[in-house]
Order: sequence, then C-alpha cells, then structure tokens
Amino acid sequence: MKKIFSIVLLVLTFQIFQAQNEFITIWEPGFTTTPAILVNAPYQAGINQIWFPGIGENYTIEWEEVGSPQNNGIMTNVTSTSQVLIDFGPVKEGGNGATRYRVKVSNGNGIFRQIKFASHLPLNQNIEVHVPILQFYGNVEKIREIEQWGNISWESMNCAFTNCQKLQITATDAPNLSMVTDASLMFYRAFELLGVSSMQNWDTSNIQNFSFMFASHYNGLNFSVAANPFNSPYITNWDTSSATNLSYMFTGKVFFNQNLNSWDVSNVQKMNWMFAFCTDYNQPLNNWNTASVQDMHYMFGHASAFNQSLNSWNTSQVINLNRTFAYATAFNQPLDSWDVGNATKMTETFTHASSFNQPLNSWNVGKVTNMSGMFHSASSFNQPLSLWDTTKVTTTWGMFENDSSFNQSLENWNLSALLQAQNMFSNTGLDCINYSKILSGWADNPATPNSINLGTASPLMYAANIASKRNFLINKGWTINDDTMGTCVLSTEEIRTGTDFAIYPNPASDYIYFKGGKNIDSYKIFDISGRIVLQNNFSSDKNQIEVRTLPKGNYILQLKAKDSVKTFKFIKK
Repeated sequence: MKKIFSIVLLVLTFQIFQAQNEFITIWEPGFTTTPAILVNAPYQAGINQIWFPGIGENYTIEWEEVGSPQNNGIMTNVTSTSQVLIDFGPVKEGGNGATRYRVKVSNGNGIFRQIKFASHLPLNQNIEVHVPILQFYGNVEKIREIEQWGNISWESMNCAFTNCQKLQITATDAPNLSMVTDASLMFYRAFELLGVSSMQNWDTSNIQNFSFMFASHYNGLNFSVAANPFNSPYITNWDTSSATNLSYMFTGKVFFNQNLNSWDVSNVQKMNWMFAFCTDYNQPLNNWNTASVQDMHYMFGHASAFNQSLNSWNTSQVINLNRTFAYATAFNQPLDSWDVGNATKMTETFTHASSFNQPLNSWNVGKVTNMSGMFHSASSFNQPLSLWDTTKVTTTWGMFENDSSFNQSLENWNLSALLQAQNMFSNTGLDCINYSKILSGWADNPATPNSINLGTASPLMYAANIASKRNFLINKGWTINDDTMGTCVLSTEEIRTGTDFAIYPNPASDYIYFKGGKNIDSYKIFDISGRIVLQNNFSSDKNQIEVRTLPKGNYILQLKAKDSVKTFKFIKK
C-alpha cells in the first residue's frame, strides 16, 4: 500500500510540476470581427480553429475545452517559425460560438522560444512615425487571457501580443525575461489590458527596447478613451537600467498616471512620444538621469494635465526638441537650467502650450536650424529672447503666431541663415515700440539676408520715424504685409545709425574684438544674472578682450568710453 501511495504521489507531483512549466492562454476561436483581421497564413482559421503564433522546435501543445476538459488534444514535436494551426474539432451542435479553450505550451522534446502575433515594417528614423505598419501571424481577436507564464525562457517579447485587443493577464507567476532585450510593441493596441499585481515581479533588467510597449493606436488626434483603461501601479518598480529606448511607451494611454520617478533611465537615448496623449498624466520625474537622451520630441505632446518640475534634467545630449510640450496646456515650469547646446530642432516646441511663460533667455540655441511654430499659440508666453544665437536658424515660420502675450524686442537677432519667416509675428502682442525696434535692428544688421517673406504682420504697427528702415527691408526683397504706421516714436538712441561700435566674433571662444569705437577706457562683462564676471581698463592701443576663461553661456559686455557706454550681448562657446 505504501508503495502504491508513493507512486501515486510521485505521479501527482510530476503532473503538478509539469503543469507549472506550461505557458497557458485562453482562446475564443468562434469570435470574429468586422472587417476581419487577416492573418498572414496559408489560409484563414475557421470558427473552431486558431493560428497560434508560436516559434520554436519540437515543442508540445496541449489543449482542452474550458469547462469540459475531457474534450482535449495534444500536438507533439511542433516546429514553427511563425505560426501553427490548432483545430479544436467540430463545433458543438447548438453551440453559441463563445466556447473557450485552454492552450498549454511546453518545451516538450525541444524548446519553445517566442510568441509573436505580429511584425512591423522597419521604422524609418527620418520621418515622424505614429502607427507601425503591421502584419499578423496569429488570431489577435481570439486570444482572451494569459493564465500562466510557466518556465519558458523567452527570447524576445517584440510584438508578442500586438493588437490583442481583448487580452487580460491573470497569471500570478512572472515570465522568465532573463534573455529578453526587446519588449517593443509587446502590448501595443491591447486596448482592454489592465495589468496584474504579478507584473511587479517581472525582471526587466535586461530589456533595452520598451518602445510602443503599452501604446495605443494613433489616428489623427483621436484615441478611444473607453478602450484605454491601462493605469497599472505594478510597473513603478521595474528595473529599467538597461533601457535605451522608451519612445511611444505609453502613447495614448489616456488614464495612465503612475509614479515612475524611481526608474533608472541613465542609458535611455530615446524618449520621443513617451507620454504623448496621456491626458491624465501628472507625476514627478525630477529624479530621472537624462544625460544620455538625444530625442525628446513630442514627449509630453497633448499631455494636457502635466505640470511637473523638469529643470534638473541633464539635456546636454538632446538633439530633437520638436513639439516636446506641444498642447501641454497645463505646463508652466522653469526650464532655464536646461543645456540645449546640442539641440538642432525646435519646431513647435511649445505650440499651444497655453500656460507656459518661463524664462528661456539663457538657452544656447546656437546649433538650432528650425524654430518654426516654436511658440505658436503659446498664448501666455512673454519672455525676453534677446540673447539667443540665431545664426544657424533657417526657418521661423509662424514662430510667435497667435501668441497674443508676446511683446519682446528681437532687434539683436542675427538672421544670416534665415530662409523662411512667413507669419512669424502674425497676431502677436508686439507693441509699436518693440516691433519698430525689430524692424530697425534687422535693417541695420548687414547679416540680414535678402528676399525674406515675413507674411502677414497684422495687427502690428511701426513708428513713423523708422519707416525708412522698413522700406530698406522691402528694397532688400522682403515681403511684409498688413502692418500699419502707428503713433509711437522710437527715440534717437533706439535707432541704430550704423556707425556704432561692433564686436566680433559672436559667439566667441578666446577673444572678442571691437571696432568703430574711440577712446574706450574700460569694460565690464556680466553673466545673465547681472553679476560682474570680468572687468578691466584698456590701454589706448587695445581692441580685444580675452574671454577664454569664461564658462560657456550668454553674457553682456559693457564698453565705456569718455562720452558713452555701449552694451552688447554675446555668447561664449
């Protein structure tokens, strides 16, 4: 008797152990969609069949009907590179098509490597990608549940459950992700996914690519709110120390609002679109080490609730800031400590960020080429930008358009590379004095290019005594429409004569030279806070100032002569 009991116990133990090894999912093969979601397979599955998108060699598939386990089957030594058809037998007479089946996968005599419901065309890094173009290998509409992960050593989670719109996870165990470096699109368009507490036990320490992992489908500017409930608190402790790509990770998850401040993002290079259209998201991220990030475009685009401090971020490697805060209507946090010296793209960075009004004059924009729409409809923004180095900017199309608060002079801007400026000041708050200063300063700057179309400048007005400056620009081929002569008068000191002092080069690295001035006896250099950082007297034969010891940044140079004081803004590079 003891021997029989021991044998039975051994068999039961083996069965339990074997059951724990299996990857178990629940399917509803009779479910269909209109239009049908086509699988890239020899033929489409019937109403009691599924294309199971498994990859592996000599693995085993067992299945049973949920509620009627005696209706079952087994497939051994399965080898597949993209999918295998599972036939659950004849449809039961009188069945309603909602019968569910439990599918159990184990390594069997070989190895089960991966589940991959879809693949996507390579993402073109040179264009804005919103929707990956997908090809399906499994019946995404028929899977319902991940019941157990088992002991499968997953090799990749790329597109694992892409487009599985009704998928839920009920598994209490965690997948073995020790070999996984790619989890991109893992739950992309899994619209009804909620998450489960066991997710907090996932070992994500080797995953490098999290792009599109939980993202939802982007269609114009529309996301289905009802079908995007994901707001799992069980990913806040994930180990992201190997991550390099977080782009599009939560795009469109409108209810997502969890604290990720403890994530290690020190190796991440791409954060573009990460929280785009996460309209509820408003969590602190100030602890993030962003020193490796190169791409932040559209990171908080349409994140309409977001308003957290980011001023401590290290942005020294960031190249792309296009639309970073576009339509982030609540955002109004300081960013003046950001090092944007490597940024080349600032298209629509703050477009429609209607609350934003923070100082940015300290930004080193010397490498930026495109500023089109940068403050378009940023209706609260009114900060000085006079220290900006715009020598490489080619496009300012609509830069301040519809920014009804903006009223700052940009007379010192060097526009030598400018090609397009249509509607740059259309519907802005520029008053007669500041608009007149801009026209006068640009007209007097020999670096100002010919043939620039400024487009409509309505409803701006300029001073009568700078009409000649405006005409000078018109004669250089400029097009300026819809502005009118106002009643303001620019003082003589505010109108440049063209014979004033000049400094060069600007930006400077070692020395600043000046010309056109006489009897200069001393100078002072101030940082942007107004603190004197250099000062000295001049001998009569000197026309240079050594600045090589100054840190990189924006400065103000004050030259003092017998009868006047001249002030210049310059950049130390």
